[in-house]
Amino acid sequence: MNEVKEFLNNTLNDNDVLVLALSGGPDSTVLLHLLLNIDKKIKIICAHVNHKTRVENESEYLFVKNMLNEKNVLLEYYVIDSYKKGHFTEAEGREKRYEFLKKVMEKYHADYLLTAHHADDLIEGIFLKIFRGSSLNGYSGIKRISLMDNMKVLRPLLSVTKKEILKYADENKISYVIDKSNYDNKYLRNKIRHNIISFLSDNIPNYEKRFINFSNTLDEANSLINILIKDKYNIIINNYKVNKKLFFKEEELTRKYLLRYYLKEIYGNDIGFIDNNNFRVINNFINSKKYSYINLPNNKLLYNNDRYFYIVDKYNSESFCIKCDKNTKLPNGYTLKEISEYEEKSNYEIHLNSKDIKLPLYIVNKKDGMKMVLKNSLFNKKVSDILKDAKVDLDKRSSIPILIDSDNTVLWILGVSKSKYDVEKNGKYDIIYKYFKGGNINE
Repeated sequence: MNEVKEFLNNTLNDNDVLVLALSGGPDSTVLLHLLLNIDKKIKIICAHVNHKTRVENESEYLFVKNMLNEKNVLLEYYVIDSYKKGHFTEAEGREKRYEFLKKVMEKYHADYLLTAHHADDLIEGIFLKIFRGSSLNGYSGIKRISLMDNMKVLRPLLSVTKKEILKYADENKISYVIDKSNYDNKYLRNKIRHNIISFLSDNIPNYEKRFINFSNTLDEANSLINILIKDKYNIIINNYKVNKKLFFKEEELTRKYLLRYYLKEIYGNDIGFIDNNNFRVINNFINSKKYSYINLPNNKLLYNNDRYFYIVDKYNSESFCIKCDKNTKLPNGYTLKEISEYEEKSNYEIHLNSKDIKLPLYIVNKKDGMKMVLKNSLFNKKVSDILKDAKVDLDKRSSIPILIDSDNTVLWILGVSKSKYDVEKNGKYDIIYKYFKGGNINE
C-alpha cells in the first residue's frame, strides 16, 4: 500500500476537504484507514448510502456510524426509500448515489470525492464493456483521476488488487462488513469476479498491471481522437443539434466518432446507457429518411428531420386549456393580448369576427386528430401536418399553443399559421389578438 500512500501524499494538499464514499466494506474502510495515516492535514467527510435492498443495510449503517464516532470523522447518511420501477436497479441506484454525493460535496465545498474502486473493479468493468459493447472510452475503463459533474474524483486504490486490500485489512486489524450480494452469481459482474478474475489472479503474474497498461493505452488513443474530432464537432454541431448536410460530408469513420462524441456530450456520466446495439439503432435511424423520432435509454428522444438530428429529454407536456381574457399568460412564456387596432399581417396577430365563431375562446395544446381549415383554403388539414410543413421541431409540437372557440374549431396555431377565420385588414372584425414573447408587448 506504499504506492497508494505516496499517491495520496503527492495529490492532496493540507486543508483539503474530502468526501469519501464509505460502504463499510473492506475496500472503503481500508481507504479510510490510509487517509487517516497520511502526512497531510485533511478534513474527511464520509458519505454512506442505504439502498434498502437487503436486511443487512441497517446493521451496516450502524457499523459505519459507530466506527466513525470512534475515529471522530463526520458522517452524512442517505436512505433511498423508493425506486421508479418499484424495485432496485443498478442504474438508478448509481444515479441516486451520485446525486447524494454531489450534494455532500457542495455542502462542505469539498475538493475531492474519493471512491474505493480497485484494480479488480477496473478489470471487471472492462470485461463488462467488452461483453455488452461500448466505445473506445468505455473499453478503457475507469480512471484514477477524473472529473464527474464538475467533481474531482480520486480512486486511489485503482493500482492494487482485492487480495492486497484484504491482506492489508488483516495485517492492520481493520474491521469491515461483507455484502453477501457480491457472491450472488446471478449478476454478470460477480461471475466475472469469481471466475475470470480468480483465474487471472491464480495464473497470470502482475495481471492487474497489464490491464492498467491496457487501459492507459486506450485512454491515450481516445484522447488523441477526441482532440481531432473536437474541431469538426464545433463546426458541425451547434446548440446540440447536428447539421446533417455537414455531418454527411465527412468520411464514415469520422462520422462514427463524431456521433460517439456527441452521445458522450449528451449523456455525460450516463454514457453507459448506450451500448453497441443502441449505437447501431441510432446510426441506422439518422441514415434513414424517417423524419420522426425514436426513444433512447435514460428517458431521452432522438429527433431526425431533413436538416438536423438531435437528442432531448422526453418532454411530458401537461395538457392545458386556458380561457382567453384581455391579457393571457401562456405556459411557454409568451402572452396573448387583446388589442384595439390592426397592427400587422403575420402569424403573430389574428383578426376575428365574433359572428363567425362561438365565444368564449380558449388556448389549448395540440391534441391527436386536430384539424384546421387554412386561410385561403376550403379543406381541413391535420394540425400535425401543418406543423410538419412549417418545420416546427418535433419536440415542440405537443406544447405549441392553439386558439380554439367553444365548438372546438381551430382558429389559429399561434406563431405558425392562421385559419380561414382570420379577416383581412379591410374586412369586418371585432376581436384582435397579438401573440408575443414575455409579459410586455414591447419586449
